[in-house]
Amino acid sequence: MPIFVASAATPMFRPLSFRTLAVTLLLLGMHVPFLLSDPEPTVTVMSRGPWTDEGLNTVQVRNFVNHGTLAMNECDNLIKTPFFGLSLMPFYALMGTDVWVGRLVVLLSVLVVLWLMLAYRPTRSFAIAFAFLGLMQFHLFHYSHYSMAEMMGVAWMLLGIFLLRLAHAHEKRGWHVAAVMAFGLAFLSKVTFAYALLLPFMARYFLFLSERTHGRDSVRSLLADTGIMGAVAAFISGSFYFRWYGRYREVFDLVKADQGNDRFDLATAWNRVQFNWDNFISVDGLAPFIVLFVLAGVMVLRRSDRGRGDRAMLFGLVAWLLLESHRLLLVNPPSRYLVPFFASLLAFTAFGITQWKDAPARRFFAVCFIIGFSIYNFSNFSDSLGRRTYVMEEVRNYLAAHSLKDEKVLGVWATSVADRSRAYTLPVWDGFMNHSDPIGKHRPRVVITEHDEAESNGAFRNQGIDLRAISDSVRSYDVWRYKVDLFWIAVKENGEIAN
Repeated sequence: MPIFVASAATPMFRPLSFRTLAVTLLLLGMHVPFLLSDPEPTVTVMSRGPWTDEGLNTVQVRNFVNHGTLAMNECDNLIKTPFFGLSLMPFYALMGTDVWVGRLVVLLSVLVVLWLMLAYRPTRSFAIAFAFLGLMQFHLFHYSHYSMAEMMGVAWMLLGIFLLRLAHAHEKRGWHVAAVMAFGLAFLSKVTFAYALLLPFMARYFLFLSERTHGRDSVRSLLADTGIMGAVAAFISGSFYFRWYGRYREVFDLVKADQGNDRFDLATAWNRVQFNWDNFISVDGLAPFIVLFVLAGVMVLRRSDRGRGDRAMLFGLVAWLLLESHRLLLVNPPSRYLVPFFASLLAFTAFGITQWKDAPARRFFAVCFIIGFSIYNFSNFSDSLGRRTYVMEEVRNYLAAHSLKDEKVLGVWATSVADRSRAYTLPVWDGFMNHSDPIGKHRPRVVITEHDEAESNGAFRNQGIDLRAISDSVRSYDVWRYKVDLFWIAVKENGEIAN
């Protein structure tokens, strides 16, 4: 019998069912008001987060589409997010390099995976619960419409777990191959998802241990599945190492030297966990879900009559949560680093809540919990609607009104606000990238920095460059909690920079 057909009367896969379309379109509609607004001001705590990172994540790809130049050493992002960048290229080429294009691509990647799980009858309950509990949760909701790699990676993780379920529910090893490829694309979307390639092996071994006690699995089957998945994982890893890392090793080493030190502090691991818990998890928007997570865990342990597909999905979610737990040891992590952990925790919670559907009373309480937490999420959504600002949009329109297509614009903030102008944009960091004589080397028309140059660690000031002295005008904006200055560099008739 075909995989996606249960019977002639009740198809297993219903992509156009009312519930499938209603939930998907509801989420899409909720995101539309944010596609051009500034990032949510309370979603990040200790960093600039999406305010600058949306630009940094995409600047090299935008420069390539607009100017035909793809340079790995001009920013530290594409080297870490190869597939994310590649996936944006055709959309930028067709629709332009505006911020909303990248945001829409990320959002659609999440919604397509949700749509698949909604359309497939055995995962529909989970998908509905995850849509309302997870994808509407404050942090996941906002990062789902940011032009950043985290939620695209999460989408691939969810797809991989979904494909693992298909592999074991229908005993088709081709789905194992597809699942490992999905986990590989999570890794290639951002290299911090490298652990994703471990997940299918962990899930398969957990499933083996679960079924071996009842004689329903064999070592031979385990080895066969592991061998197939191992071959695909080895191909993905080898391709990345020889075709990407090996080719750009010098850039990787430069980024590692600047960012790889002191990322984890195992000597004070417990203190790090406590700090991250207090500042990033036990916070508005997420804290109430911890109680629901515990209840979901209890229900998972209480129920034992699952089919093989459900067990495979459960162990995939458990493996994902375990692998993501390492993020609790990060030192002062930006909120985006914890987004995949939030997603894994909420996906497990959604799965556990749907285990209550085996009795009418439990089903009633499950529905009540989903409705109650959905109201909580919608309250946060409503508050975010009221907090929307459009200062960066104002800056984009201002720059786009000038002829900057053939000019260069420098600065970390420039990567986020000069996209509509189609200027060649470069970030500048002191002692890192594009820092050596940035004015003389790149001859920019505009330099965009914070008033104290904090975002670049004083890249211009530390080289004795007085931006006001070489500018013929300065325009300032209050962007979130930062005063951002746009310096129009004075240019002589012969094209020389005025001193």
